[in-house]
Amino acid sequence: MQKAVTYFTLSLICFFISIGTSSAANWAKLNENSTSKLMIDKQSILEKDKLKRAWVKIEYKTIQKNLESPDTQYNLSKLLWYFDCPAQKSAATQVFQYLNTELVNSAAIDNVKDAKFIEPVPESDFDRAMQYVCSANKSSGTKAATPTPPKTPSADTKTETNASTKAAPTEDKPVDSKPTEVKPADKNTAKPINKKNEGIKKPVTWNYEGKEGPSNWGKLSSEFSMCDAGSSQSPIDIEESLDANLKPLKLLQKFPVKDILKTNHSVQLNFRDGNIVAIDNMTFKLKQINFHTPSEHSIKGKSFPLEAQFLHTDTKGNTAIVAVLFREGKANPALEKILKQLPTESDKPATLKSRVLASEMMPSNQDYYRFSGSLTTPPCTEGIRWILIKTPITATKAQIEAIAEITPQNNRPLQALNGRLIVD
Repeated sequence: MQKAVTYFTLSLICFFISIGTSSAANWAKLNENSTSKLMIDKQSILEKDKLKRAWVKIEYKTIQKNLESPDTQYNLSKLLWYFDCPAQKSAATQVFQYLNTELVNSAAIDNVKDAKFIEPVPESDFDRAMQYVCSANKSSGTKAATPTPPKTPSADTKTETNASTKAAPTEDKPVDSKPTEVKPADKNTAKPINKKNEGIKKPVTWNYEGKEGPSNWGKLSSEFSMCDAGSSQSPIDIEESLDANLKPLKLLQKFPVKDILKTNHSVQLNFRDGNIVAIDNMTFKLKQINFHTPSEHSIKGKSFPLEAQFLHTDTKGNTAIVAVLFREGKANPALEKILKQLPTESDKPATLKSRVLASEMMPSNQDYYRFSGSLTTPPCTEGIRWILIKTPITATKAQIEAIAEITPQNNRPLQALNGRLIVD
């Protein structure tokens, strides 16, 4: 029975491949830049169970590496992509990767209901494909009409792209000659004050000094108890490490900072989904970067004037943090752009006008130490995958002092290793 099911699944895959590669395909170019060309098979656009689907093809101009299998290289991807147009989300159910004309990797989901639909990164290939498909006329096996290219959605709002749902102009209605009588408000009918929020607890305040400082974090709230009770806390000093011949770090950092936030504890850069790090065959999405002055981690007792922590999470709530150390030297272009665009008020994010990439704050040599640790701020949650890049990058003394002036001394003291193993 199992063999029969496998054969049936493979037959379906072959069937889909034949659709995507047959002579009847009508490939239209949606976008081309210096790195890739995005195409869509207009003949394959169909609607089923309130979802639209289409075959998408991406031709890369340089060899790509499969993040989950770095030995697999490819320069062409063909994907069967489903689009939930009302929700503006999409998911791939069939993925085929080719090196020239040879199929080198494939993956498939038998049931589209098992696929995870996500909102594509704005202006990404699949955002463009979704806007195209969702703008196409409903198809019942016939060729879809070529739609007018839709506008790209803005950073904070979703743009309605379905041409059939545009609001019709409002009809002029005759004005009622009798004015509407406005009754005075009855003072006795005033609604009682809503007391539902009176019992909501205020967030616990913590800091880096005084009674709210690191030595007292665990006593400020039961939620912060791990700050005292934990046995794998961060940061640490890297004194010795075991050579484990770690695989090269697999990072994708093509998407820029969304906005910048000045908090009471740090300068924070926020990102949309798109940048990732692959660890332990798991994919973690970059959410934010925080800066600490001086550095929280140290190497063989040596501290650094600045540390940037790249916080990533996966779909199951796991966290991985990549830390980069700074030393005084040449100016860092990314920091310069960040400092020029800092918001004047705290806790009010400001959209960056100049494009800043996470990769601009990452050294070219990405050899690293790896260890298990915790968040370095309350609630000090443990089980965090830490990646500390060995090679520091440079920033000028003025750049480092400018960040330190905003959040002076925001580093947690070093924590006990407690027998933890550090590998490199």
